[in-house]
Amino acid sequence: MAKTCRTLEGDKLYTLCHNAYCHLNGSVEAVLEANPGLAAEPEPYRSGLLIVLPDLVLASDEQAVQLWS
Repeated sequence: MAKTCRTLEGDKLYTLCHNAYCHLNGSVEAVLEANPGLAAEPEPYRSGLLIVLPDLVLASDEQAVQLWS
């Protein structure tokens, strides 16, 4: 289930995504897609901006790399 975040003065998207998802792999793009107009907001964000943090779907077809045989 998606969560909602209310920004504090000075918050940045990369920091919010890292804190919410513990990684940045696709999370920034997913948040921007879930929040039309967010890319137009100047960073650092103003206080009180509501941002939807969607659930991320992990890619299951990623192949593991074998370093040694």
